[in-house]
Amino acid sequence: MLDLPINRWIVLIPLIAAAFLAGLILDRLAGTAIDDWIHDSALVFQAREEWRYTAVVVLDHGVPIDVGRKQALPLFAKATERIIAAGGKGVFLDAVVSKEMEGRMPYAACIESPGAVQWSQPRCAASPTGECRMSNSELGNAPLQMPAFAIEHFKIAPYFSGQEALPDFLLYGLEAAFAVPENGLVASDRLVSKNNSPISRWLDLSPDHAVVALTRFILPQNTGDDYLHGPDDELCDGRRPCRRIRLSKPQFVISEEGNRPMIPVSRLASCDSEIAERTAALLRDKVAVFQLTAPDEATDVLVTPMTTGLFGPHLPTHGAQFLVDAVETLLNRDHPRAPALPVKAALFLIAALIGVLSGAYLKQSFVWFIGGLFITAVGSLCYLNDLVQLWPVTTSMIVFIAGVGQTIGMHLIIGSREGKLIINYMPRQIHNLLISLKPNETFQNRRRFALVLMSDLAGYTTVTGFIKDPAEVLNLMNDYLSETSLILQDKYNGWLEDYVGDMVCYYWPYQYNEGENIAACANALQAALELVTLQKRFFATLEERYDRKIEADVLKRIHAIIDAGVGLTAGSVVMGDLGPKKGVRKFGILGDPMNLAARVESLTRLFNTEIIVTEDFIGAARQLNYPVRRLGRLQVKGRNEPATLYAVGHAGDSRFSPDAIAAWENWLAGIETHSSATSECPEVYRKDRSTITKWLERRLLGADGVWHLDEK
Repeated sequence: MLDLPINRWIVLIPLIAAAFLAGLILDRLAGTAIDDWIHDSALVFQAREEWRYTAVVVLDHGVPIDVGRKQALPLFAKATERIIAAGGKGVFLDAVVSKEMEGRMPYAACIESPGAVQWSQPRCAASPTGECRMSNSELGNAPLQMPAFAIEHFKIAPYFSGQEALPDFLLYGLEAAFAVPENGLVASDRLVSKNNSPISRWLDLSPDHAVVALTRFILPQNTGDDYLHGPDDELCDGRRPCRRIRLSKPQFVISEEGNRPMIPVSRLASCDSEIAERTAALLRDKVAVFQLTAPDEATDVLVTPMTTGLFGPHLPTHGAQFLVDAVETLLNRDHPRAPALPVKAALFLIAALIGVLSGAYLKQSFVWFIGGLFITAVGSLCYLNDLVQLWPVTTSMIVFIAGVGQTIGMHLIIGSREGKLIINYMPRQIHNLLISLKPNETFQNRRRFALVLMSDLAGYTTVTGFIKDPAEVLNLMNDYLSETSLILQDKYNGWLEDYVGDMVCYYWPYQYNEGENIAACANALQAALELVTLQKRFFATLEERYDRKIEADVLKRIHAIIDAGVGLTAGSVVMGDLGPKKGVRKFGILGDPMNLAARVESLTRLFNTEIIVTEDFIGAARQLNYPVRRLGRLQVKGRNEPATLYAVGHAGDSRFSPDAIAAWENWLAGIETHSSATSECPEVYRKDRSTITKWLERRLLGADGVWHLDEK
């Protein structure tokens, strides 16, 4: 166990209670919809494998392709008659049929053999003038005509709008029309949904729905409200009672003898009554849903969990099969259901306990391992029971996370002071680097390439002498660093090495290759140039900024002398911890670029430039169109190797005009080769000329053209 601050039950109990109540509220608001992602998969896993009370009758390939769907209606009427005669309980025609049928066209009366049709043809009657007058075929008068005993067990989907009031004999014939039940033949086949989901999961329990009508055909004595409705019912589309369906896997082939019968209409409507009666006997004590499409035809299909659920066949389901599964669900009362509220409450309490206690006492790796085990266990419950499948997996996971989150939040609150100290006193990049280490792992010193930037205030010692109060000096330096060097870390992602009085040092570690080298140098150059711009702006506004805070004459003297320079170098450094093993340690870098940067920055006092860089940056400067001026090849004190140094600036600066740079280069080359210069040193480089002249007088120029400096 970790020695963490949360270790008292008086603190833990409110956290457990809060997570537990959050679970109850979320479960109440979201219901099962939040877990459809796993419930659909569990439903696929426990798919229905048998239709005990139902069957589908399809328009099979035994009906020739030249028989249109309207022309095939008599075949379904014949199938209805034979199913009911054989002991079938009821039929639902899952199609929108018009009562205004065209009678003067042939209709299929029965199937003589696969592919052969006995037609009911329009008739020709002679007129007084001897012309042929076409009249309806026998079936054209009523394409769905059937005997009275069959119509009592028949239901059909709603007609086209406006045709409800038309007489029934237009479709069913006079005999059947007189036997139509008082509640009519129409039953709704509408789909209902929750939260506008496009996935069909629900059966409509409304009294006018085909599912309820077919259920009453099977068990007329057990279809009261007590039977049709129960505690697991929900409301779909805001107002209709509904219930989850247990679906079967989509079937696209005819199966007369299987557990899920899909009967061809060509056999039920066969002209051979023996074949038809033998096929109809398969539907004894069942209800049938008529599908006016072929079993493999991609029309009238729905997106269900079988289409989208994990491990599903990823196939759409025909509307007729969906209705059959709905009827089976209602009759078998095997709909997927959620556990009782006390069971869910106990589950949420366990989740809250595990989450809070894990977060309080265990390491984070163990916390999420235990959380993963717990959620996996809850999710597996959806697959173990073929009825209670709608377990609140997501809500349980949220309760666990809420428990863990509260304890972590308490730890963060209690440890916020330490966190603030870390944020304020450790650079972000170093914090991210070290926090990624494993527990008890220390950073191993490593060699890296780095760009180093140093900037120092000229006249800082004099300034501190002018300002007698150390607090005012500190305020001045903090304002200066906030408005100048902060961009190095925020905008240019520099790593802060140190602040030492008025000196600031940043570095950029990088992997050495040509492309990254140029990009890193360009980034550091842009940072240096923007730093100089901000420094000048700060110095220019000193008198206005500190008016009435520092004496006016002191501000004028400070403004007259204060300035800053920037040195940029590159090379190999060692990155790692500095300090005693058991004491306070500091993360930083050591190496020649650090020493060289300090020497290079100090040279800005001797030349008319704010930025001096080593030759590593010249390629990037030229790529960015920054003008450069060579200052010479110098061996600074304390270093054995010389380095070629350059001044860098902006193209609009008069110190970096091409003519001035060319004249300077010509003058400097003459000095370095101990020959006469062909041009005068430009007046803009008066300070530079004075520095070079003094070095010459001190004989610091070697025969190799290298300046060997003997002081810092």
